[in-house]
Amino acid sequence: MLFAALLLHRQLALPLPEIKPFLPMYASCIILLEGLTGYLLLSQFISSRQWHLGILASAYLLLIPLVAIQLLVFPGVFSASGLLNAGQQSAVWIWVFWHGGFPALILLALLVERGAKQRTVPVADVRLWTLNFALLPLLLGIALALLATWFSHNLPVLISSHSYQQLVHSPFAILVWLVNIAALLWMLQRSRKGGVMHIWLSLALFASLLDVTLTLLAGARYSVGWYAARVSSTVSATVLLGVLLWEINKLYINTQRANELLYEQSMQDGLTGVFNRRFLDQRLGKELQLAAQRQVPVAVLLLDVDHFKRFNDHYGHAAGDACLRMVAATIQGSLKRPADFVARYGGEEFAVVLPDTDSSGALKVAQRLCRRISAIRLQHAADTVSVTVSIGQALWQPGSGERAADVMARSDKALYCAKDTGRNRVVVL
Repeated sequence: MLFAALLLHRQLALPLPEIKPFLPMYASCIILLEGLTGYLLLSQFISSRQWHLGILASAYLLLIPLVAIQLLVFPGVFSASGLLNAGQQSAVWIWVFWHGGFPALILLALLVERGAKQRTVPVADVRLWTLNFALLPLLLGIALALLATWFSHNLPVLISSHSYQQLVHSPFAILVWLVNIAALLWMLQRSRKGGVMHIWLSLALFASLLDVTLTLLAGARYSVGWYAARVSSTVSATVLLGVLLWEINKLYINTQRANELLYEQSMQDGLTGVFNRRFLDQRLGKELQLAAQRQVPVAVLLLDVDHFKRFNDHYGHAAGDACLRMVAATIQGSLKRPADFVARYGGEEFAVVLPDTDSSGALKVAQRLCRRISAIRLQHAADTVSVTVSIGQALWQPGSGERAADVMARSDKALYCAKDTGRNRVVVL
């Protein structure tokens, strides 16, 4: 942007054709961009309750009425002399209020941020201050624009016809230029301390300063510099909005990931790392519905660690927890298909769900689990302890009318049969 301005510096005063639709398009773009930026900054103020964010929002919202009314009073847009009984100086004075007011409020925001780092708006006052930060800049912008319109004859002359020669040498133009430089320098100094927003606000202020500089050097309306200044102003309005939208998108992605992580954690058993009872209750019903649509069976295995209470009492709860973790890992490692899953049913009981599996296939899985778990050896002090499980197997068939609770009840009944007939075995019902 600066490079382009340097390339054009000798042609800034070159007159160009007056493009009638340009100003309405430019003003509409600025109003939309500044309005969205102000809204997003207000949203950040509401969530963080930091004073300087509310003032930053006011800086952007101030421009909406100024730009809108300048478009109405600009000569040649809607009428030869402009609407609202505007005078020759109305549009240029609105430009002064616009390009002086924006950096002035930025400076105020920096001053407040520096002096009130640990202070935030009380929760009870957030709504009131949100209204203040939204309405006061709009009312101030309207008041300044109408002052420049209805009382322009009482204000100093800044332009003659379309020429900016008087404006360039006016103390008001120099003041606007100095305020923009001060805001940019302070923002650059603040950005060195960190903060993405301050870096991009520096770029927005640089574009605003370039807008002022190009306008003053343009010499007249509808020159190369005049058009280039409006392009720079659009860049200034776009920069922070783009960053805020990027941060919102990043926040959405992080929130989505956090929600997914919380969901996964809520469905996992804290001790063993496999799914918990809540997940089993939700997932088994869905698996049965899917199996009914596909007309395939679903097998359910209910496992119980044999004599676990005796093991827990003899070796202690820490050893008991280690035993359950080892059993859960063995079950998880024995499941071959992605659709198969294990969940801790309660205490020392585990449930295994095998979608699209018939009775013989489920029996093979159950027997494999018995073999692998019985091969576990837990070392406790001088003892080497083996572990066995009893397994109850039930099969859900499409068209049976059974619900998930019915299948679990049958597998539980089969489990009790396995325990009553000697343990370390599989019983099918």
